[in-house]
Amino acid sequence: MRTRPLKALFTKNNAFNRMVESGHEFRAIELEATAKMLACGTTMLGGMHYHCENSHCQHSIVIKASCKSKLCQTCGQKATERWIAIQMEVLPDCAWRHITFTMPDTFWEVFKLNRALLGKLFSIASEGLLSFARLKKLTIGIFSALHTYGRQLNFNCHIHLSVSAIGLTTDGELIPFHYPFKALKSLWRYGVTSLLRNHFNELTLPEKLSTRVSNEKEWNRALDKEYLKTWQVNIAKTTTHKAHTANYLGRYLKKPPIAGSRLRHYAGESVTMGYHDHRSNRAKELELSQMELIARILSHVPEKYFKMVRNYGFLSNRLRGLLLPILYEKLKQTVKEVVTPSYAAMLKSYVKVDPYECILCGGRMMFSRFESGVSLYTLVLGLRRLAKLKRVEA
Repeated sequence: MRTRPLKALFTKNNAFNRMVESGHEFRAIELEATAKMLACGTTMLGGMHYHCENSHCQHSIVIKASCKSKLCQTCGQKATERWIAIQMEVLPDCAWRHITFTMPDTFWEVFKLNRALLGKLFSIASEGLLSFARLKKLTIGIFSALHTYGRQLNFNCHIHLSVSAIGLTTDGELIPFHYPFKALKSLWRYGVTSLLRNHFNELTLPEKLSTRVSNEKEWNRALDKEYLKTWQVNIAKTTTHKAHTANYLGRYLKKPPIAGSRLRHYAGESVTMGYHDHRSNRAKELELSQMELIARILSHVPEKYFKMVRNYGFLSNRLRGLLLPILYEKLKQTVKEVVTPSYAAMLKSYVKVDPYECILCGGRMMFSRFESGVSLYTLVLGLRRLAKLKRVEA
């Protein structure tokens, strides 16, 4: 069985275990995600046993349970395909506009150390658009996603947002939705700096800032300096179909922050990573130690129960049941029952293999029993016990 690239990164040279042994500080969710990813593809998570329907054939297989970890490339691909399939049926078939809200790099580390504030960025990015829509007495649709990494896997938090190019009036009519772009940039800049200003007493500041910010007055002075910088809010051309928007956002949400194909080669305990440099518009390579690359990857695992996608307007849970049927009718859109791709369907699509066909006689594989795996608590406890044991030995 071919080794999965990220699993190889974590296990080669015993890199992740040595990070644990050395006392590297992990968030609880980072340990959980790693434990599940390393166990994926093994019977540690359990599995379903199948045997051939042909009584004369002795062939049997075990389909191992998936881990559904944010770090797992295989599970991430499945989750992405399912998410896109759902969005393709739910989203109204109209034009959409994609907007990317970024911030100065000074704030990236601040949000990394204060993850509780990341959820506030969704409403800051969306509220400007919703306010413009309310002035026109329109209900628009917005769905947005938080993206925390740059091309070099550094922590670079920004919001990807798609807004409908139409709005629904109180009379149930559809009209084009336009908004002032410059005002949108100003509202985003004001919202982020205000958020950081209002939470100063709760913030953990990175070392670079903490050495020059010792009180609220100095923090406000630092924020004023960042406020005067150019904040990039990029707006793309209007897309004519929802498919582009769903696919664009889908690739960020469920997959690991780096594709295995970007890991070029190993040299001792170093890894070369390929990336595209926006400034030079050229392909470049970055060499990092295994431990540094692992730490960067883990930093992008969201906290448990954190929603990486938020919906507003007629896509919100409060309004979608009432307004989406009206939109479908106005757009003459036929909505089908959402059918997400199954395990067998995805295998047939990607590798042209039917997992339930007997490779010996061509018969069908029949379910025989389920084998339960170990609990997540046990998997994580194993990592912690390993670290404790090694420290005692040292």
